[in-house]
Amino acid sequence: MKAGLVVFGMLAAVFAGLAVLFTLGEMPALVVFLLLAGTAIAAFFVSRPILKGLLAGVIVVLAVSVSFVGFGLFQLANALTSTDGPVDAPDPVALASAEDKVNDVRDSVAFQLELTEAEMTAYVLEGLQGVDDNPLQSVALDVVDGSEDGPGRLNFDVEFKSGGVGASGSVTVVLEQGAVQVDLADLSVGSFDLPGVAQASLEDLVERVADFNETLENTQADIQSVVLGDDRLVITGTRSSTDLLTSQTLLSGLREAAASAVNAVSPPPERLGPGTVGSTTSSGTPVYVALGDSLAANVGVADPRDGYVSRFHNQLEQRDTTSYGLQNFGKSGETTGTMIRGGQLDQAVAFMETNLVSYVTIDIGANNLLGHLGSAACSDTLTNADCQSRLQSSFEAYEPDIALILEAIQDAAPDATVIFLTAYNPFSLGLGTAFEAATDSTLADFNAVAAGVARDLGVLVADGQAPMQHTTAATTHMLDANPDIHPVPIGFDILGGALLDALS
Repeated sequence: MKAGLVVFGMLAAVFAGLAVLFTLGEMPALVVFLLLAGTAIAAFFVSRPILKGLLAGVIVVLAVSVSFVGFGLFQLANALTSTDGPVDAPDPVALASAEDKVNDVRDSVAFQLELTEAEMTAYVLEGLQGVDDNPLQSVALDVVDGSEDGPGRLNFDVEFKSGGVGASGSVTVVLEQGAVQVDLADLSVGSFDLPGVAQASLEDLVERVADFNETLENTQADIQSVVLGDDRLVITGTRSSTDLLTSQTLLSGLREAAASAVNAVSPPPERLGPGTVGSTTSSGTPVYVALGDSLAANVGVADPRDGYVSRFHNQLEQRDTTSYGLQNFGKSGETTGTMIRGGQLDQAVAFMETNLVSYVTIDIGANNLLGHLGSAACSDTLTNADCQSRLQSSFEAYEPDIALILEAIQDAAPDATVIFLTAYNPFSLGLGTAFEAATDSTLADFNAVAAGVARDLGVLVADGQAPMQHTTAATTHMLDANPDIHPVPIGFDILGGALLDALS
């Protein structure tokens, strides 16, 4: 009898522990397991009458636990493997609205995508239609506002095609270095709350249905914030593009400005002159390494010798009487997020770790912000709620990205002089408009974020804004027939001069 109590007691401990694990969680399960395991061990220390009672009790617990766990596992297996049958059709009005909003993202340089609960539900149901081996029949979503304890979450209830069993839980959506992380929490299927590894099969399904990153990568989007609250999901970001002007109101205003600005703004005299390197690389040791966006990539001029990188490289050689190599990793359309995730930073770090580097320059961040400033949301005034929400998202995402980028550069080239070039305001035409003044102020605050991080890390800061302020009617292509934020040669000369001044 003692042996029977030990055997049945340990089996009861295991199955009852599993039953409690699947319903109440890990700590209660551990308590139940230890109590029943202790009961089994008690067989060696109690009298025969008590032994009989304990044996009967553990047999009952074992029978109930085995039945509960067995039935639950059957429900779970049946639910997850029954994939025949249709998915409930999405609400056509909500789906059309969601698709229109997503399509607008594809056509916008900067965006704020706002989906209601109904639109998200329709979008997920539409996604389920194309998922192979999908066991889900229907989904209902509910947004729960965030609090001081954590971000908002998305609660869901689903029904399986097998019938007779449903699932519920919540999804948290957070942003980590520009990538959207979708995590399941508090998931229950039928009778079971599924902890840890048991969620894997449904997590895989959720990732396939709600793969924000794949959708956003297909639209070349860089996410700056994700907010769940007020019965909706709001995603703010920008898209990789050399065209940062999407507002027709703003474009019309620029054309009117161009008509009245003949000779209103004169370019300053050239200071540095063109460089000598007509490509993105040149041999030599040590090396000057450039990272950045379209400015580093020489967008706006036909000859790389007119870009600021080649101009600054030429000045370094004259200043130091040294034949420096050049490696320019600049990539048009780059944001801080795409620089981190898209390969430029990794490529530059790999190069710097294996080469002698004396100077590193970097311009990055303009595309984080200028797309929003050039959008319809901000074209009339920067003080409206939609524009302010966009700007706040840009500012909040900028600081940690800049810190990560600059620290990676310093780690890869610890002996190099690193210079961060702040962004200029292409809307600072010199015509005295209220929009110029507002965007000048916003750029100054934005640049102060990066400058503060750079100085804390011992990185030199080159002021790209002040010498370009009130000049862009003459130093950029902003008043061309097709307005373009990028510099003409004299604009690049000014930026190269800002880098040279930072060395002083």
